[in-house]
Amino acid sequence: MKFEAEGTSGEPPPFEIRPTVRALDRPLFQYTFQIADDREGNGDGLIQKGEQVSMYLTVKNVGKGRSFDTQTNISNLSGDGLFLHAGRFDISNMNPGDVRRVVFTFDVQRQLADAEATLSLSVGDRDLREFASEKVKIPVSPPAAIAQATAGAVKAGPGGATLLPSPETSARGFGKLPAGAAVKVLAKAGGFLKVGLGGSRFAFVPEREVAAGGTPAAQVAFEEIYSHAPPTLEIAAAEMATRGDTVKISGIAQDGERLLDMYIFVGSRKLYYKSNRDGADPKKAELEFAAPLRPGVNLVTVVARENPDTVTRRTLVVRKDGVDGSILKTPKSDDPVNDWIAEAAEE
Repeated sequence: MKFEAEGTSGEPPPFEIRPTVRALDRPLFQYTFQIADDREGNGDGLIQKGEQVSMYLTVKNVGKGRSFDTQTNISNLSGDGLFLHAGRFDISNMNPGDVRRVVFTFDVQRQLADAEATLSLSVGDRDLREFASEKVKIPVSPPAAIAQATAGAVKAGPGGATLLPSPETSARGFGKLPAGAAVKVLAKAGGFLKVGLGGSRFAFVPEREVAAGGTPAAQVAFEEIYSHAPPTLEIAAAEMATRGDTVKISGIAQDGERLLDMYIFVGSRKLYYKSNRDGADPKKAELEFAAPLRPGVNLVTVVARENPDTVTRRTLVVRKDGVDGSILKTPKSDDPVNDWIAEAAEE
């Protein structure tokens, strides 16, 4: 910083300020969803052609920072035969711990050629570029055999009762009734009871997890089971500014399902990869890497994956200075030849 002064009193000597820029704490989105044929369908929890479907999505910010411009979207990957109605919702400004609920709607039309309907689901902050996404494949199944209910209500047992989207042992639970919570019985399918959750929404519970009795509330409260979330990733650089040729990057990644792998980019160069397929802990891995630096500003991006669609990224900005501490010019690209050509053209 250079100063100028009028008069004869002289001017202060120049001095240099080198601030350190640190990123905001990031949000992290975990979510769960239920797909139900509750708009215009036979209500068996399975999807057949010609049905109008709801997708109940619950999103929670489990990160350390708030979100800003945040949206959740579904898009059609099946082409003809899948028609979206409500496919986008704004869920901006989620503080840590905040929960938002939305309901997507779409039709599975009779001209669908595939044996499953495929959607892309995403939750993301467009300002911070923090996203969670996945492909959702919805089987088109034969109708389930459902008998009308005779019992009026049931209540969850001492261990609670798992809420399932369909009457199948392979179905993944999206919620859990607390012990003693009562729900209205709507029908029965094999060893499962179809129960009302309020409005047109329903779920299935294993018959062994409930007992007769209780007075259901108009809107049934339950605890969400968050079965979808990108890995958590904590990384740090030994120094944010250095005169050396490398900087030590260390970190740890964890995932609730299974951690697939981790890798590191320095600029656009992929310089580190670690698979966790045969790791000692299938849900956790650590990394330590001496990242090579070019002069000036370097972007070091660490990626952790649960699968190819469920990914977490973190980026560090590390500055390499000259051996005398001077600020070095940042190259225009990651290709030394292109940088040399660009510099020659400027001269």
